[in-house]
Amino acid sequence: MTVDREKLSALLKWYRQAVGDDLIAAIIVDREGLIMDAVSSSEEKSVEEELVGGISTLVEPVLERITKEFSSGSFGTGTFDTDEYRLIFCEAGDLAVFVTVLDGLAMVDPVLPTAYLAAEKISRVFDGRSVSPVIPKIMTDKEGGKIERELNKLKKIKSKGDEYAFKLILAGDGAVGKTSMVHRFVEGKFESNYKATIGVSIMKKECEFPGLDTSVRFVLWDLAGQTQFRRVRKTYLKNAEAGIVVYDVTRKATFENIKDWYEDIKSSAPAISLILVGNKNDLVDQKEVSHEEGQQLADSLGVSYIETSAKTGENIEDAFRMLALEQIKKYFSAEKV
Repeated sequence: MTVDREKLSALLKWYRQAVGDDLIAAIIVDREGLIMDAVSSSEEKSVEEELVGGISTLVEPVLERITKEFSSGSFGTGTFDTDEYRLIFCEAGDLAVFVTVLDGLAMVDPVLPTAYLAAEKISRVFDGRSVSPVIPKIMTDKEGGKIERELNKLKKIKSKGDEYAFKLILAGDGAVGKTSMVHRFVEGKFESNYKATIGVSIMKKECEFPGLDTSVRFVLWDLAGQTQFRRVRKTYLKNAEAGIVVYDVTRKATFENIKDWYEDIKSSAPAISLILVGNKNDLVDQKEVSHEEGQQLADSLGVSYIETSAKTGENIEDAFRMLALEQIKKYFSAEKV
């Protein structure tokens, strides 16, 4: 089997950036415990090898227990705590397990959605499927962690419900690609002929999360971006639980209007969970908004950020799945095994 090692390494570096200071190491191991790739909190190669080598001796016995007690594909996601570290194990397909090693004082809950998303991407790399190595920084509430620290206890992470349904709105200026994103996500295709949405368009789509034993069904409300529809938007925003605010990376004006969109949405749906999306990132030569500018705006608003291309499909699935993970994170629970 040929594995794209460069993509795995790039993915791990993105993951290190997304998790931040709490990360000690991230390790991809096969079912026998052999390290396939790894990254540590240090960017110095010698320090990284020493650190990962030491931690791998700790990971191995826990991994052996997982492979003995659970058949391939059935363990999903779990945690294990030691005096110094907190470990998250995520199955990455049939061949590998993705291990996140956190500082002993870190909270597991905020990292779980990012770890699961990374594990999914790793499984796609092993399967030879197309995948972007970008791991977005998922903004989550770091207060009130539910998964408590218990030394030397292996726990399986599950969601309390089998299925969830959320109303999701897409908002942003006209022609930023909201409708194209929805069609790419729901139907897997891109429509090149632009037609403005009149009022609102409604579609449905389900996201499966096998490793967490649950699924999320989104009712997608694609809101018209033109000014003349502003009056009716408040009606459509009622009871919305999740939302994607979109701008066009090739048109600075659509980026500058994001704060107005954010305030309009929050005034009608104050409890809504939002992510910011910079669409049309395939048009590299025409970009007017950098990734850094997008991330800075997202940080100032306290939301997650990702760049996508509805035309190529890059990160479209990830954008919706990261929002779904944000929504169900509050329902995660840990069961001793």
